[in-house]
Amino acid sequence: MLIWRLSIGVPVVAALVGLCYLDAKAPAPGLALIPFFLICVYFLCKETLTLLNAGGIYPRRTTIYFGVFGTILLCWASSYNSLPLLIELERTLADPPPQTLVEAEETDEDAKKDEEIGRATEALEKALAALRSIQGDEADSDEIVEKNVERRNAKFDDGELASRSFWAFSDGAQWKTAAFASVHTLLAIAAGVLIAFVGEMLRFKLPGGHLINLTGAVFAIVYVGLLGSFLVMLRIAYGVPALVSMIAVAKLCDVGAYTVGRLIGRHKMAPSLSPGKTIEGAVGGIAFAILGAWLSVAVLFPLTTGEPSRTTWGGVVIYGLAVGLAGMLGDLAESLIKRDVMRKDSGTNVPGFGGFLDIYDSLLLAAPVAFGLWAFHVVK
Repeated sequence: MLIWRLSIGVPVVAALVGLCYLDAKAPAPGLALIPFFLICVYFLCKETLTLLNAGGIYPRRTTIYFGVFGTILLCWASSYNSLPLLIELERTLADPPPQTLVEAEETDEDAKKDEEIGRATEALEKALAALRSIQGDEADSDEIVEKNVERRNAKFDDGELASRSFWAFSDGAQWKTAAFASVHTLLAIAAGVLIAFVGEMLRFKLPGGHLINLTGAVFAIVYVGLLGSFLVMLRIAYGVPALVSMIAVAKLCDVGAYTVGRLIGRHKMAPSLSPGKTIEGAVGGIAFAILGAWLSVAVLFPLTTGEPSRTTWGGVVIYGLAVGLAGMLGDLAESLIKRDVMRKDSGTNVPGFGGFLDIYDSLLLAAPVAFGLWAFHVVK
């Protein structure tokens, strides 16, 4: 088993590294990675259908393929097509459009009024200072004048800074790109659910079984299509390093859990779902995940971007802990499906690993968590 995993895993990792490099250099995000991912999505859909069939659930295959591929492709296409528009929007917001002649005259008049008010205020403050200096409070009056002037200037500065920082929320164009893609992704999911309903309507002859088939179709579209779209959005919005980092953290968690569990694992974590997993292995997996998060922040991000990461130590721990736990839950979620239909592996397409779903199970749940941590600046 270990020999198979090494002989298959090492070339696959090397190929992925090469694809990530090509994708980072490509003129459009995802040109190198999307074809590879779509091949994986095909096998993910196929294996999910096999597991559903083993459990007595028979959704329409065309519905699942159409819903999942439509979600992934629309997510990627909308992200890519929105980039020029959003970049232009950011530029427009950063550089306000030129004013008309009437607006310029009104602005000049307002500026003159503000200047006159400022002069009157300063004159009044100086008069009060002079009056207080006569009474022997000259030092205090000067301090009051300086504080009032600073407060008045700070008011305008704060307003200007607030207007500038508002559009920089969650990295501006990156956040808007992901938000734009998420709208299209949700529309694709809704279309997939609608098609699933239509498919079962066309097949309906006698009562019984159609509702559970419909549920299986929706499950497959959400499980593979919706969760898989976060892998695409993570790449489009935050770049190849963010995607590579998420994969590294999740898979290092798997490696750590397997290694520590084999060495010192004694207490079963979920014997009914996955008899081989232990509490000691889970702790080791989390430690490896945090190590992967630190390596990403300390090595990967500076190496690929040319500048140090601004992620704090607390952010590193949260990133490793959250993504590692999400990966573990993804693994257990797939174990739940397999145990319920009495299957050991999701397929036999990848020797030594089982199926594609056995590899992607942790990534499907880790991707949304990683995307959320990037979006809310836990990782930056």
